[in-house]
Amino acid sequence: MAYMEWRPTLEVGHAKIDSEHRSLVEALNRLHAAMKQGKGKDEIEKTLLFLKDYTVEHFKGEERMMIAHRYPGTNTHCAIHADLVKEVGDLIANYQAGKVVLTSSVLSFLEDWLVKHIQGEDMALGAFLKEKGAVA
Repeated sequence: MAYMEWRPTLEVGHAKIDSEHRSLVEALNRLHAAMKQGKGKDEIEKTLLFLKDYTVEHFKGEERMMIAHRYPGTNTHCAIHADLVKEVGDLIANYQAGKVVLTSSVLSFLEDWLVKHIQGEDMALGAFLKEKGAVA
């Protein structure tokens, strides 16, 4: 059973964004599985780095859409993205240095952030893009 199940309440109505969000949920599930199976530090680190890199690319795509369509919440939305990228970068650096152990609270933080962000900022962006006729 997956750690986090995809659900319709996470769909923002933009095919590309929704597809990428599903990939983020899958990456979170892979991280959980690696931790649960007691996989080595290298495997967990590899999964964390993938999650970070994929998130950065996803954010860049969203930010390009916001700028291209003159989304009024662009600055705030981008700042929220930057905060998460920094937090995950710090988490990875601390994990690599042996200063932090990945626990269920870390997974819970990532899941909560993802769900709240999708259901808040990304839903608003999805509605705006739909209103502008910008569908993928």
